[in-house]
Amino acid sequence: MVIEIKRQFVMIAIVLIMIIAVLSPFILWQLKDDRVLDVVVLDNTVPNDTYREHHGLLWTMNYLKYVDSEGENYDSDADYYGFFPLPDHQYEIRELPDPIGEDTDLIYIADAYGVYTKEFYGENPLGERSEIIYGGMYSDEMTKVEEKVRGGTPLVVEFNTFGSPTAYGVKERLYGLLEVEWTGWIGRYFFELSEGVEVPIWAVYNYEAQYGVEWEFSGPGFVVVDEMDHVIVLEQDIDIMEDGCMFEFTEQGKDMFGINDGVRYNYWFNIVTTRANAQLLATFQLDLTESGIAKLEAWGIPFEFPAVVKNETPTYFSYYLSGDFVDIETIPGFYKIWGYDTIKRQITSKNDQNENDGFFWHIYFPMVKHILGEVYEFSNT
Repeated sequence: MVIEIKRQFVMIAIVLIMIIAVLSPFILWQLKDDRVLDVVVLDNTVPNDTYREHHGLLWTMNYLKYVDSEGENYDSDADYYGFFPLPDHQYEIRELPDPIGEDTDLIYIADAYGVYTKEFYGENPLGERSEIIYGGMYSDEMTKVEEKVRGGTPLVVEFNTFGSPTAYGVKERLYGLLEVEWTGWIGRYFFELSEGVEVPIWAVYNYEAQYGVEWEFSGPGFVVVDEMDHVIVLEQDIDIMEDGCMFEFTEQGKDMFGINDGVRYNYWFNIVTTRANAQLLATFQLDLTESGIAKLEAWGIPFEFPAVVKNETPTYFSYYLSGDFVDIETIPGFYKIWGYDTIKRQITSKNDQNENDGFFWHIYFPMVKHILGEVYEFSNT
């Protein structure tokens, strides 16, 4: 009888330990203190309700338990400014406050490329160009941002804010805040260059018009284009070696973010140069053959260029992220689980070839975690 009771106690203890083990990540998350951080997010590129140009950022803030001044978590479908898609192909524009709120701790410009008719009113699998509905970084937005940042509010800007349809004068003002200049070139690694699969059809048409030959590419490769629609194609194993596009922190970046390893980057990037006050924290390095290098050199394009740039002044600091870093499709709906980011880093390859999952968890998340912590300390000094 005594032995049977002991056996039952052991079974109950084992079950309780298992329950605690399962629930502990949720309990530990709840035990963490909230931290108040008022973040103004601007996203003018929201053609649908996936919110993928800023969802990863707000998920990260919620996961790290940053809340707004009212103690509320951030919602991807509500807590941003810019273009808001509504049911039945309706929309509204939520403009930045004038002036931006006094309690704002950070301004994060997630994307300014815009919303276009084909993407908004229907599917556009070929990536055809169409009439713009709303987009670009507008002059009045820039004025509000500039006044707030010059007054001491940190700023983070991502790709694609410099490109069309943002006007030249607005770009120049952004350059002044960020200490970078756009060369006019953007690029992306595509896992399949065949027409009608991934590459936007406008790039195909422009290539054929530029070179007078048909687009007959297949397999992986880079497509690099400029604001005048010139197109360069770099093919895997001909122009590109194994690593593709690698993201590498500089020594200063390694010291700042505590990340030493390079990670493969598979999505859109800007090719920029830095100004005098810029701190170069990370670079993109294209792993090219002599053929690939020669193709870029013919257009004056480097195969290594800035990926993360910090500008620190006596009144504010800014970061420019020269890629579509936050754009990720596979962010989960939940965030109240301690240690999730660690698990994702363990199970996601640094050379992940599935969009940018590896890059997000190995680079973007820890980097933005650091930046948010830096902003939090700055706002409380």
